[in-house]
Amino acid sequence: MKLAGGQQLNQPHSLRYRLLWSVNTIMGVGLLSFLMFLYLHEIHQRLKDRYEALHDQAAVILDGVAELRRQGLPEIQEYVNAASRLMRGTSVPPSHYIVVRVGTAVLQSGTNVPATGMFYAAVRRGARSPTHQAFAGAQQIMVADASQGDIQLYIGESIAGLEGRIRDHILLWLAVIAAVGVAITVVVSMTLVRLVTQPLQRLVVAVDRIGRGDFEGDIFEIYNSREMAVLSSAINIMRAALAGAQRADRQRIAKARRIQQHLLPIVPTRSEQIACEYKPAAMVGGDYFDFQILSGGTMIACVADVSGHGVPAAISAAMLKTLFIATISRTSDPAQALTLMNAGFTQVALEEDFASVILVHLDPAARTLQYASAGHETCYLLRALGPVEMLNSTGGLLGLVTTAQWTSRVVPINPGDRIILVTDGLSETADPDGMLFGRQRVHDVLEANFQEPLNVVARRLLDAVEFWRQAGVQMDDVTVLAIAVV
Repeated sequence: MKLAGGQQLNQPHSLRYRLLWSVNTIMGVGLLSFLMFLYLHEIHQRLKDRYEALHDQAAVILDGVAELRRQGLPEIQEYVNAASRLMRGTSVPPSHYIVVRVGTAVLQSGTNVPATGMFYAAVRRGARSPTHQAFAGAQQIMVADASQGDIQLYIGESIAGLEGRIRDHILLWLAVIAAVGVAITVVVSMTLVRLVTQPLQRLVVAVDRIGRGDFEGDIFEIYNSREMAVLSSAINIMRAALAGAQRADRQRIAKARRIQQHLLPIVPTRSEQIACEYKPAAMVGGDYFDFQILSGGTMIACVADVSGHGVPAAISAAMLKTLFIATISRTSDPAQALTLMNAGFTQVALEEDFASVILVHLDPAARTLQYASAGHETCYLLRALGPVEMLNSTGGLLGLVTTAQWTSRVVPINPGDRIILVTDGLSETADPDGMLFGRQRVHDVLEANFQEPLNVVARRLLDAVEFWRQAGVQMDDVTVLAIAVV
């Protein structure tokens, strides 16, 4: 969508996108939060369990140290080393330490053993800490202790190695939980699509079809929920009502078109004296043309262009038909006829309605053309011997002022001359770039086709305008009434 000045307006996302994005975001955040909670909880629980296991091991090893107390420190050292080797042979991580204080002597064993004094101080701090953890050099260790008399035993285990092994185990079953959560999310998303977005998309397509004027064919009824059933049923009722109204409108417009066609004069197909091309912009139009043969062989012709389009303009054109017939029975002077028509038109027309009208009185015997134009589009007199002459306006529009008057102009004519009466639908036709066809092009087409039969001249003029418009929409009614002087 574009705004004024060419600014692009981003289209909103579809409901399906927003719904799936919202559901998947909520479930994804929920799943990640749950997994994080489980991970931290399990790490804490596993470390707690491991501390209890270390504490039990410390109690067992302490009993052995107590039994060897009488045999001396070398036997205790050998026992501690053996316990360390035994621990390395199990699933316990290799980064572990055993420290024993017997009286004032401190013995220790384990892998990567730090300096005795510093390490002993570190494990004592860890044993007394609420977290049972301490730093020994660059390593963080968990410490469990046991004591009996003057014997104090400490078992330390590297937190890094312990957490790594625990993490690997936890992440494995967390991955299983995550996979199950993703599968549930996919199932929920597919269910929402099936229950909500797919039926709603059908309704969107149906409403779009109705919006484009296609009211035929029932909308698919949806019964997967009460709301969807009510909505689809309401759309069907609306579609049926609009379809009925559309059929009634078409019938009324078709009848209005038949009435308007009945109001227009019958132009002989092969007539050499008169030809007409009439193309309304809608089913019915606001252009009106007529001609009457009067006594003595004279002719009076009328071309009018009523403001607006469609049925309202056609009604005004029908009023002009009645006024034209009534007026020419009283006078053949174009100016007087316009004055009488204007008096009647202003009485029955709405305030916003007006019309441009040109009346011509052709007298072949006297070789004169008398015309009056109420603000009408420029018309043309094609001379058999001479340049094209313009028939310009001789007064204001019809229907504006009740007391308005017009003047008539008398132009000499000769056999072979042609009078071309048109409406502004020709000159104001625009091409795809918005450029108007213009009066000069109308003049050029008439001049180029002067030698053609009268009906061909009228047709060529209409063809030129339609070619200029190309695939564009016709915005105004188009009328060409051509009269030959014989």
